[in-house]
This record gives sequence, C-alpha cells and structure tokens, in this order.
Amino acid sequence: MAYLGRRARFVAAHYGADLQAVRLRLGAEYASLSGLERFDRVLLWFEHDLWDQAALIRVLSLLAERRGLEGRVFLMPADGRRPFAALPPAELGALDPAPLTRAQLEAGAEAWAAFAEEDPRALDALWRRALPLPHLAASLRRHLQDLPWTTDGLSQTERLLLRAVAAGAGDVAAVLAALHEADPVFQVTDLIVLDHVARLSDGPRRLLERGAPWRLSPRGAAVLRGEERHAPAPRFQGGVTVGPNSPWRWDPRFGGVVG
Repeated sequence: MAYLGRRARFVAAHYGADLQAVRLRLGAEYASLSGLERFDRVLLWFEHDLWDQAALIRVLSLLAERRGLEGRVFLMPADGRRPFAALPPAELGALDPAPLTRAQLEAGAEAWAAFAEEDPRALDALWRRALPLPHLAASLRRHLQDLPWTTDGLSQTERLLLRAVAAGAGDVAAVLAALHEADPVFQVTDLIVLDHVARLSDGPRRLLERGAPWRLSPRGAAVLRGEERHAPAPRFQGGVTVGPNSPWRWDPRFGGVVG
C-alpha cells in the first residue's frame, strides 16, 4: 500500500491527473492480479520493447511467490519486431500461447529486483546471461543505455531526440515518429518525449529551444557534435539516481555500466 501511495502521487503530479482517480485505478489493477486464481486461463500480452518488458517483470515479480497459478498463466509470443496490433488477423489468431514456467517467473522477479536497485551493476550482469524470457536481455540493455554516457553525458534517448530535432523534426509528432524509426527496442510515448523535451529545454545550459518548431540551442548543437559535455538534470533511471554528479555511466566502448 505504501508503494501504491507513492506511485499514485508520482503519476498524479507528473501527468496532471486526479490523485484519487489514480489511486483507484492502481488499486483495481493490483486487485485484479490478486484474483487470478478465479480464472482458468490468463494470457499475458507483452511485446518485445522496453516499456512492455519492464511491465512484464513487475507483474512476474508479484506472481513469483503465488501458488495455484500453475498451468493457468500463459505468455503470448511476441515476434521481436512488430506490436501485436500490427499483426494481420490470421497471424494474430495463429499465435500459440506458451505456459509460463517457474524459471520465467523467477527470472522476472530477479530482473525487477535488479531494475529497482540503486546500483545498476546487477542489472548489467543480468542482461548478459541466457534468460528464459526471450526479449528481456535486449530491453534491459537498452534501459541501461539511458544512463549518462561516458562520451557526452547524454542518455541514448536524449541523443536520438537531439538528432531527430537536428534533422528537422520540430514537434512531438515528428520526433515521436523519428524515435520509433530509430529505436525498435524502446518505443517511447508522446508523454516520454515531452518529459525529455522539458528537461532538455530548461535553464541557461539548455540543449533545446522550445519555439515552433523545436530546434537545438547552440550548446545542444555543440554537445551533439561532441564539442561539449551534457550535465544531466536530476532524475531516476529505474532505481538509479541520475544527476550531474551521479557515479554511474554507460560506456559504449566497453558496452556496459561503469562507475
């Protein structure tokens, strides 16, 4: 309940939603997970991208200690490229759900615990292993790539966003389309784009100018060219605190997290 309260306050404040309505929705979602034993067959529809895989490991972490679900919960097979909504009806109808295994439940619970840790090294080690969830490793690696990079201080999403604006994407719709084209593993939403733009266009050292259309500031252009280094604003990346002096970075030469 304490977690749900914190989560509700974050969602309500971050997205301008009514706090009580958010509490009720979150409560209903968690209550539905508590009542899965009432159903003979439960299908989990989670795609390959980071957004869905993060939600999947949260769900699996909540189910890992439950009993009575054996043979009732099934994972729908994502193909690793397309969302389910993009599949033709015949192909969608031919999908064969696979029973969720104990190994998959335990992997999900382990991944969620590492995802929420302040130290990202356990998550960095986890994605390198052979995992029973086929799309999890790539999504965890992509999640870690949104730590500040050793090269320029940008996260991968920030870098792709700046490149899109530099190429002429001047509003949320154009940037969203460019990011979806550039990055199949992290399919951002419009709210995620707006969050990043708000951060990158704030203060005297901003990287973006939020006129119409959006454009790079002189400093943003210099950072993108590798001539200056970005100092990230405070935020969380999973359980990791990111900020100008945070110790954790993604090193593209090593291909992993460094302190």
